[in-house]
Amino acid sequence: MVIKIDSVGDVLNSARVGHKIRVDDSTASGGFIIYEWWDDSGGPNAQGAFDAWVPNADSLRRFFTEAGWSVEWQA
Repeated sequence: MVIKIDSVGDVLNSARVGHKIRVDDSTASGGFIIYEWWDDSGGPNAQGAFDAWVPNADSLRRFFTEAGWSVEWQA
């Protein structure tokens, strides 16, 4: 499984139209922040995104495995 940091990915197997994700390395917390949004999402961030935090790379892989996402990463 490839998980790109600081790159937007399209979630191909989502029921949500336009479902996208982005993983940022959070040096302040030592972990990773996963942003998730889709067409007309109403998340609390300025872009309407929801977010989750994981403490390390192992947790990030587990998060993606549990989500079951098939992601196409943009360049």
